[in-house]
Amino acid sequence: MSSLKVLIVEDDPMIAESLQDILELLNHSVVGIADNADTAIEMCNEHDPELALLDIQIAGDIDGIELAELLTDQFDFPIIFSSAFADERTLARAKKRKSFGYLVKPYGAKDVNAAIEVAMSAFDRLKEAEDKPQLTKIVDDYIFLKVDSRLIKVKINDLLYVEAKGDYALFKTAEKGYIVHSTMKRVQERLEEYNFVKVHRSYVVNLSKIIDIEESNLLIENKVIPISRANKENLIKKLNLL
Repeated sequence: MSSLKVLIVEDDPMIAESLQDILELLNHSVVGIADNADTAIEMCNEHDPELALLDIQIAGDIDGIELAELLTDQFDFPIIFSSAFADERTLARAKKRKSFGYLVKPYGAKDVNAAIEVAMSAFDRLKEAEDKPQLTKIVDDYIFLKVDSRLIKVKINDLLYVEAKGDYALFKTAEKGYIVHSTMKRVQERLEEYNFVKVHRSYVVNLSKIIDIEESNLLIENKVIPISRANKENLIKKLNLL
């Protein structure tokens, strides 16, 4: 594997130093070590890492799993979690985020190398899938959704929101939902000129269908949809405010 620029997020200096030694032994370059979310985001903006290793328990009000959501919204590189905890609750939270691996402390060079190999392979496959011809087409304000072997014609303004479902996306209208094999990045690119906006890594919504917005959530029909901090400012900019 070629050398990677790696960001370490770890609030234990001894563990961070040990992990840096392991990464350099594996011929990778450590672009920064952060112990909290704010510093990690600053380092991402400054150094453009190709991979991040995130401890789940870090300094500050935002833990590593919440930080992963912020990084996923703003940057495009794989994330590997590390933790001394492997309980069901922690694993369940980690699985909800788009991580590409999980290292349980204590770990050695072989564990780190294997996790990076698997993470980069999965990330490369994801990028290849995003570059393939997509399964949705737009004609005259209608979108054709490929559902199983059928192409279903749906009026774009009838769509309430699109929700990520793993490797699939749920296109939701007031009457029905359609499951399509597509990435949320591609959904956003296709729909953003039709009054749709990304409000969370898992949701792209039709601005005209929003009923109300309160703190970190919005309401469409009877669906409460979360708004991530990384996307809230852009959402507010697109609203017609008085």
